[in-house]
Amino acid sequence: MPELRHLRYFIAVAEELNFSRAARRLHMAQPPLSVAIKNLEDELGVGLLERSTHEVRLTPAGDAFLERARHAVAEADAAVAAAKRAASGQFATLRVGYNWSARFETLPALGQAFKGERPDVELLSEELRPNRIAAALRDGTIDVALALYPDVADGLSYRTVRREPVVAVLSDRHPLATAGTIDLAALADEFLLFPRDVAPRLHDFYASLCRRGGFEPKQGRDSPRTRWTLGTWDATTAALLPASAALELPPGVVALEIATPRDELETQLVWRTDDRNVTLRVFIGVAADVWTTAGTPPATRAPATSPARHR
Repeated sequence: MPELRHLRYFIAVAEELNFSRAARRLHMAQPPLSVAIKNLEDELGVGLLERSTHEVRLTPAGDAFLERARHAVAEADAAVAAAKRAASGQFATLRVGYNWSARFETLPALGQAFKGERPDVELLSEELRPNRIAAALRDGTIDVALALYPDVADGLSYRTVRREPVVAVLSDRHPLATAGTIDLAALADEFLLFPRDVAPRLHDFYASLCRRGGFEPKQGRDSPRTRWTLGTWDATTAALLPASAALELPPGVVALEIATPRDELETQLVWRTDDRNVTLRVFIGVAADVWTTAGTPPATRAPATSPARHR
């Protein structure tokens, strides 16, 4: 395989068609340049240049080789430039994993804020269940994750970037659908808690919330995400979700404010502790500034004075 510097030497000679001018262009003496071109021809086993006392010309092999040599050098230069840009946090790609509920407002607000700060960075997003985030970070599938109470694991760092109220989401055929604001205890017979292995810490948050509301939650076989996607809301069951989910309710579903207890859900960023990627550090910094103390993205949400509904 020819050395990159020999390709650069050949391109200079091929473009100048003069060894002396090519040597000056390359800031080197002519004899080493001539030797390097001869070594390149010997390595390839073909003559690239026809030399005479008065001129230098490309052979058919040299003419064919020139295009490929230019491409190889350009690709090498582009790779070096990309590495430097990535090191400085410019023109990079950042892969963001997120749990389902983050898609309603949290991820879009953060993505818009980050693109305003670094418009040349490409963001790639992938939805993941919270119990799969740690593995995805460790194997490099994603660079950072955004999730409600992600699992805690060694080698990962965490930062809470948003807190928001819990709302009850239920079918508009449910007897409480028109209540507006309810105590969580009113859902003691309706609320079904998703399987713990889907999102252990989030499951435990909801379970604790229900117990302080005076009841033990019933264990369900599916998740709100499944009911949301398939439209399988039962008239006698309810789910608990972050308030931002109420901004995009599917048909036949309503969201009710929870009066008591009023604990807030925490959305956290997760990343590998040893990851020194400059772009990642910028993303983390932007995420810390997106939400006000009230948990509201400043540019993406209008104040609401009543529960969000969709009938």
